[in-house]
Amino acid sequence: MTGTPNPWLSIPAADYEAHMASRAVAQAQLLSGILRESVERWEPVSVAVLGCSAGNGFEHLRGHFLGRVVAVDINPEYIETTRERYTGSVPGLETICADIAAVELEPGSIDLVSCALVIEYVDAETVVSKAARWLRPGGVLSVVLQLPSEGLDEVTPTEYESLRLLEGFMRLVDPGALDLLAGRLGLETATDRAIRMETGKEFRLVEYRRPLSA
Repeated sequence: MTGTPNPWLSIPAADYEAHMASRAVAQAQLLSGILRESVERWEPVSVAVLGCSAGNGFEHLRGHFLGRVVAVDINPEYIETTRERYTGSVPGLETICADIAAVELEPGSIDLVSCALVIEYVDAETVVSKAARWLRPGGVLSVVLQLPSEGLDEVTPTEYESLRLLEGFMRLVDPGALDLLAGRLGLETATDRAIRMETGKEFRLVEYRRPLSA
């Protein structure tokens, strides 16, 4: 809603990391592992991580033949923490503190765009359209979606009260609508996997690839 402060600006990095890594949520571990798998599967030279938080999973970017890693987040503390933790150890690290919808990268410049549990909080069409433009031929957009989980809150309650600011802000994205959007943008589905966690939460990992030739 126009004029409403973005709640992500009011959630401290320590709260977010502890919430996501808590036993009740356990999503930090999930997303870190997915980023590692994507990098190992696709062997990118350039990576953009949208909604990078404080650099969750960036430890897996060390030791790869990367020339550029673009980390984007709206929260300046998350970006500063990412910079402090990984400058010098993650090759070609660039940090951008901005609303993802306002970010512009060079068309056809990125091999892997990671967008994990992000488009639930932004305009999905705007962000996915941008990401598609950024991909090189053969490049991949990796998306993790949260799916409806009957009887469970969309934002799992924990002791970290600041996360309650997200209640009512998250909007689950229809997987079918996302597939149609990706298809219109010229992307093909390369990976499609359902994930059900011990917590009962369900997610979808989908990787869309830009064809090597039109």
